[in-house]
Amino acid sequence: MKHGLMEVITRKVVLFDGGMGTMLISSGLREWEVPESWNISKPDQLVEIHTAYLEAGAEVIQTNTFGANRIKLSSSDAGKELDPVEVNEKGVECARRAIDRFGAEDRFLAGEIGPTGLFYPPVGELTDEEASKAFTAQARTLEKAGVDLFIIETMYDLREALAALKSVRRVSDRPVVIELTFEKKPRGYFTMMGDTPEKEIEAFLSEGASVMGANCTLASGDMIDLVSSFREMTDASLVFQPNAGRPEMEHGVPAYKQHPQEFADDIEKMVRAGANAVGGCCGTNPDFIRAVYDRLTQGG
Repeated sequence: MKHGLMEVITRKVVLFDGGMGTMLISSGLREWEVPESWNISKPDQLVEIHTAYLEAGAEVIQTNTFGANRIKLSSSDAGKELDPVEVNEKGVECARRAIDRFGAEDRFLAGEIGPTGLFYPPVGELTDEEASKAFTAQARTLEKAGVDLFIIETMYDLREALAALKSVRRVSDRPVVIELTFEKKPRGYFTMMGDTPEKEIEAFLSEGASVMGANCTLASGDMIDLVSSFREMTDASLVFQPNAGRPEMEHGVPAYKQHPQEFADDIEKMVRAGANAVGGCCGTNPDFIRAVYDRLTQGG
């Protein structure tokens, strides 16, 4: 019998997958392509990517729908040609094919929701109404397509993150994982818009988040203290998915140089600091997730 994510996370550390963009680029994604278009044009490659993460030990795989809200897709000529409903449906279909083929119990499919790419005032003109309309439509499609949970991630503005969370809660009672992306400053951790972990915890708990934490921007070594900060303020389930070190530009493309074992060392420290779930973001691939899996299950 398959248990729900929230039951599993109470008795063990749950391992999420790693970077999707990293894998798409290594598989041949071109600069002008919309990453989510591969859900339609190259589904077999998506299934292979998801399968590689499952084989590495990931218990939660995330759909390739990070930028599949209508606002984000409409920001490029290539994206305007795509139907958001089809993109999200096919994203779930690809991930579900991988899980079904893998055939293991207690593997979960997370419907991924990322930011619109626009900004709220005073930086931009995005409104709650516009954001909520886009997020609600995406969440409704992901729900109908059969995700096990939702993951809202790489949010740099608490207001937009809350709009996404409320939108999901309008259409689903499935678990919602939500992550802001922080920078490490001399005075602590802050999002681009100045939001703090304390503000995140208070806001997300009040709106029904199941698991909360942070992803992206920070290298694994810089995220350890962030985990401790979160744990000091809440008993809620926490998730953290750092980048594979700090990127170095090579031929105009960011390259991540961290070794998987070093990444696993830092993830182990995050677990000791109170993380209930871990995974990887930019620069990570199945080698990183396998190294973390080995560390969590075998101690090295």
